[in-house]
Amino acid sequence: MSDSTLRVRMMLQSYEQQLLAARRLVRYRAKCRMQAGENPEDPDPSIKRRALVEKVAKEIYECLIYTGGNNPIIEEIRSELSAIVGIPLMFTYPPGKRLHIVRAGPEGQEALTEEEQRKVRMSLWRVTREKINASMLEEQKAD
Repeated sequence: MSDSTLRVRMMLQSYEQQLLAARRLVRYRAKCRMQAGENPEDPDPSIKRRALVEKVAKEIYECLIYTGGNNPIIEEIRSELSAIVGIPLMFTYPPGKRLHIVRAGPEGQEALTEEEQRKVRMSLWRVTREKINASMLEEQKAD
């Protein structure tokens, strides 16, 4: 057997194992929903909730973080992000350009490098999703 044939065969076996695991997971989730008294044919509410969290987080990420506001969740997100990065950050939109993340330095504002900005954006997205998810859980418990 050639080397490429062996690799293809191993890849197909791996896919088969993943499909079997996915089927088991679907059956397990259906059993859990039946035990909870829910209809297993109905769409999973956690999927809908996750989509809603993503939608709200995207709106905050794209608009409110940069424009500001007096929203306490936005202020929490900003302060947590600054704590993660270790420096106070500011967000600017120069005319005709994409978002710039800058730090407050001793000589004024200093632009972050592209790599630093990428890391900050990833952290910002993660923190935003976590905060929105937590605030939605708090609201759900209050109801």
